[in-house]
Amino acid sequence: MNRPRHLPPSPRQHFSASTPAIRSRYLASVDLQRSGQLDEAEVGYRWVLARVPAHFDAMHLLGVVRAQREDYDEALQWLANAVRIHDQSAAAFHNLANAQHALKRFDEALASTDRALELNPEHVRAWRSRGHVLRDMRRTEEALASYDRALAIDPGYVDALVDRADQLRQMKRDGEAVTAYRQARDAGADPQAMAYALASLGAEAPPPAAPSAYVAGLFDQYARSFDTHLVDTLKYQTPALLMELVAPLLPSRPLDVLDMGCGTGLCGPLLKPHAHTLTGIDLSPKMLDQARQRDLYDALVCDELVQWLGTQPTRFDLAVAADVFVYIGDLDAVFGAVREALLPGGLFAFSCEASGEDDVLLRATLRYAHSASYLRRLAGAHGFEVEAMKQGVIRQDAGADIEGHLVVLRMAPHHPPRSP
Repeated sequence: MNRPRHLPPSPRQHFSASTPAIRSRYLASVDLQRSGQLDEAEVGYRWVLARVPAHFDAMHLLGVVRAQREDYDEALQWLANAVRIHDQSAAAFHNLANAQHALKRFDEALASTDRALELNPEHVRAWRSRGHVLRDMRRTEEALASYDRALAIDPGYVDALVDRADQLRQMKRDGEAVTAYRQARDAGADPQAMAYALASLGAEAPPPAAPSAYVAGLFDQYARSFDTHLVDTLKYQTPALLMELVAPLLPSRPLDVLDMGCGTGLCGPLLKPHAHTLTGIDLSPKMLDQARQRDLYDALVCDELVQWLGTQPTRFDLAVAADVFVYIGDLDAVFGAVREALLPGGLFAFSCEASGEDDVLLRATLRYAHSASYLRRLAGAHGFEVEAMKQGVIRQDAGADIEGHLVVLRMAPHHPPRSP
């Protein structure tokens, strides 16, 4: 649920030989970076390096700035050069490891964390980062041991408590995971996110939907690698399967289309040929940044879906939600909001994971699943007619096929407009 942050170390450290003016500019840049003024900090570090090219601290922290900007390729260059100049900085090796990890250079990242810990065995964040690298290398027991080492140093380290709980859940050690999530919540972790994780393990009642902050944070974290991971690793094909189902039902005229939970815009290329206007909405700003680069959408909105739909005078011919309802358990409010947002005769196409007999099921994967009978009941209750409903494999998880529903509903032609 959490990822490592690249933070500038204390400006005490090793200072390359420099004039008072250069030292002053460097320290001012550190202050700017700490206050979040990354553009100004970067300008300062580059000014210093133009005058002292081997200034370790400026080189190191410029690499951190580039990592904070998620430009990990350039970050890697600066950080690798920094540790060549000064190979005794645990902080620099730790930040280098984080950049290598972000670029999926796992063996190098592990070596860098090990070097950071050789230099400073009590570097609690390096132990946590080591756990992340080992987790992604599928070395689960070693990952857990690294989180445990971090917590042995700092028992109240909330992020590591959450990481440990997540690791136990992924290892299917559910009883221990429940205890760990409760410990994390008691230590100050986000109570809604912890309640959601506990519910996925059957330890608490499931909430109506995943916490918005959790969903936004999850997808912000994976925005840069989302498409590759989803399509190549998880064999995700829901947008194409959904469009195969809905395309024969579309009128020939250009449509006003809403892409709900649009993410990086994977549905965009399939929807654009049918669109007079194409609007996307998502909770994750970084996913929307990726969608914006496709240059397909007329409008992109960062907001909660039901809340936003309730404020819109615009009505749509087609609303699509691919892999969105896995984060919403109770779909009643969504169906109601979409009903009000559609023009009479408009289409509502969506996917969800199949739960079997349970109306709504929150799985240990932190994703909701729904039954076909539940979807049909909701459709009828909100005035929709079922045009198509198909069950099949929509993605993979840990190499296993995940069954889902592909559904197309039509709003009744006599549906009245929303009251002003």
